[in-house]
Amino acid sequence: MSFDFINFLATKVYPAVLVVFFFGFTIFIHELGHFLMARRRGMVVERFYIGFGRAIFKRKRDGVEYGIGWLPFGGYVALPQMSPMETIEGKTENASVELPPVSPLSKILVAVAGPVMNIFLAIVLATVLWQVGSSKPVNPSIVGYIEPGSREEMDGIQRGDRIVKVNDTEVKDWMGVMTAVALSLEPTVNVTFDRNGTRFQKVLETEKHPHFGVKTINLYSQGRPLAGGFQTDSRAEMAGMKKGDKFISVQGTPVSTAEELRNLVGQRPEMVTDIKVMRGSEIVTLHITPKLDPEDKVGRMGVKLEEEMPYELVRPGPTPPEQFKEVLGLMGNTFNALLHSKQTGVGAKSLSGPVGIAGGWWSEIARGGWRRGLWYAVLLNINLAILNLLPLPVLDGGHIVFAVVEAIRRKPLNARFVHASSVTFAVLLISFMLYVTFFDFQRLTGGFRLSRSAVPTNESSSGVENK
Repeated sequence: MSFDFINFLATKVYPAVLVVFFFGFTIFIHELGHFLMARRRGMVVERFYIGFGRAIFKRKRDGVEYGIGWLPFGGYVALPQMSPMETIEGKTENASVELPPVSPLSKILVAVAGPVMNIFLAIVLATVLWQVGSSKPVNPSIVGYIEPGSREEMDGIQRGDRIVKVNDTEVKDWMGVMTAVALSLEPTVNVTFDRNGTRFQKVLETEKHPHFGVKTINLYSQGRPLAGGFQTDSRAEMAGMKKGDKFISVQGTPVSTAEELRNLVGQRPEMVTDIKVMRGSEIVTLHITPKLDPEDKVGRMGVKLEEEMPYELVRPGPTPPEQFKEVLGLMGNTFNALLHSKQTGVGAKSLSGPVGIAGGWWSEIARGGWRRGLWYAVLLNINLAILNLLPLPVLDGGHIVFAVVEAIRRKPLNARFVHASSVTFAVLLISFMLYVTFFDFQRLTGGFRLSRSAVPTNESSSGVENK
């Protein structure tokens, strides 16, 4: 029992604590940038909050109210000389008309300071990863299994063939393969294989994944979840599953991680489910009826899962420029996939809100250690900086646009217009995040979850909101 408790702390609590710390620190650093620049430019600062809505903690010092809001969708620094947003941040103590005006340059500098601080933090974290080494999953782009009688088998593809390129994209691991396939714009992909030093190409048809909604190919990786043991009265063991069986598919849907397996089985409580496993070199199909978990309302097989895919430590890790290039590439691919949603199947439902980000972050730390958590923090800080610079009211980019227009007109914009547009976009942004968060909960509590092997995406919000 003591061992189980220690294991729970190490595998569940520890990753969660790191996620809370890094997420809060990321938002704090962003808002600190706004706060310090505003003070430097002599502006009035009323509040410094992490989160929105009613405060669960607050304290006033030197005329500034510091607090934590109950709605964890970002943060703000209340600057009435910018564009007051009482609807989101509460009533201002100083009417903007009674305060001395500030220059457009000051507004631009304050707005830019938040994203700059996130980029600075990303550089620091990336440098740490470069020095201490990077923990990364080892699931090479090697074909581990081919469906007997499939088009791919008849096309001459064999187990052990390594995929080196999908269309014009070079790949080294299975995540790279699935990402390149998911983001392809055509119904077929040109795949380059390497077999004992000899390269050859095959044109493979893609098919839409029945649960993830993105395109896949009918090939399976080497790394996969396996049965490490069984619980008492295990439905899987009663159906003939044995320790060491490697999971291939659930009701025809390929699985490559324990998380995907849990989600798919969870959707089929008390339903006979065909589960295909690899036992040595033999493929076995088992008919298992997952038991309904009365508390979580999901199906359980009673299997203690292990991951065949280990993580390795690479020293030195990728350089900061290489890490930035990887993150920007992921963002670019996601944006391109959204623009071509019809061809890729990637839409708003595939994105992640705060809950999905926290869940993905937790998973990275739980499976790959604190180094994977740092990598995710680099990704989040770069995402946060770039997204906040979008020219939308309520975001930092919107404040910059307003300030530029003010400089060109040589007079402030209509206060009502600025306030109305900021509040409108704030409501739209929060509504959008609630929308994607609904699918985050669906993915995490029994529906599907978009795997990292599909399209890594992130959404978050923070800004100078009321300046």
